[in-house]
Amino acid sequence: MTDGLEQAKRLCDALGEIFCLTFVRGVDAPDALRRMGAYPDTFAERSPTEMFERQNSFDAGYPRMAGAVKVDEWAVVLEPYGFEGAITLPAATSRGTEAVAVLRHDYASPRFTYAVDGMELTTFDPTWTDPVWGAEPDRLRAHLQAVGLEPPDPDGEISWIEDAVARAVLLAAAVTGVTPSVEALTGPMLSVEIEPWFADAHPSGSALGDDSRGQDQWHAALVEAVVAATPAAKRAAAVAEMRRIADLLGVADAPGLAEALAGAEEDRFPSMPVPVPMASPLGREVRGWLRLSSTASWSLNDSDGRYRMTDAERSQGYLFGWFAKALRGALNPDPDIAVRTALHPLASGLSLVADPDAHTAALSHLRA
Repeated sequence: MTDGLEQAKRLCDALGEIFCLTFVRGVDAPDALRRMGAYPDTFAERSPTEMFERQNSFDAGYPRMAGAVKVDEWAVVLEPYGFEGAITLPAATSRGTEAVAVLRHDYASPRFTYAVDGMELTTFDPTWTDPVWGAEPDRLRAHLQAVGLEPPDPDGEISWIEDAVARAVLLAAAVTGVTPSVEALTGPMLSVEIEPWFADAHPSGSALGDDSRGQDQWHAALVEAVVAATPAAKRAAAVAEMRRIADLLGVADAPGLAEALAGAEEDRFPSMPVPVPMASPLGREVRGWLRLSSTASWSLNDSDGRYRMTDAERSQGYLFGWFAKALRGALNPDPDIAVRTALHPLASGLSLVADPDAHTAALSHLRA
């Protein structure tokens, strides 16, 4: 195991302080990237350095980037300075197969995730390995012991695990049987811009919780009404709120939006496909909204880009980001997910969206 750990440490050193590796069994590199919401018009061979430069470009809209190589039976996806494979996309990458993801993030929390056919079986922070959660938290216990990531004795003192991310990479190798070389993951590879909005996974982003304690009066009233509402009432409230926000933003006439919301209202999304095809008229609109939002957010970290947007443009970008995330949730086939996501901007008191009449209308839909 010592040789394997040293190899994993060299790989971590080469990839840097923030990266995500996702292993997807039985698919090629393009398919692995498509599972992550790849924009088909952005495929190109790039090095990790070129991917990093692109995702830090104002002119490119600060896109999320990923590259992939094929290693034996597995496609291995690298997200330089990314995290989607371990956080938002295990269900999408593992649909019909299995996927393993390792996230290193020196300024937040690392993560290891093992998923099969859309379900996360084992997930944990390798720094502590406590708790381990998922549908089968003990699934990989023998492997955890072998690589030095055994969960601590619950009655003992919890201690920091040395070389935790390298050991997580070693664990991924134990599960998959493959260890990508440093050369394979630092040289040119097939790469693409990815957008989880278009992936076959549950929507990411904030949503109303179940607990109204500690919330302001508006927020608490919405939470309590959602908990008590029928599925039909939840669906009606979600769609009504999305129509209202679309009117406020002046995009109610966006191609395909009215049809998509009508489909959600009539429960025409019985499974979990991507609700809006990327190449559809509405899909192209969503791409624009998401790019505007990404540019508004990430340009603040760019010494040049921060001066290339006005405050009004940046505020508009934020609003379109909130709208796009709420729309993705509102189109979910689960009415509970739909309403909790769609109503979150209203409950949060977001500027422009917050309105007493809208709050009253949402409560009326939920209590119908």
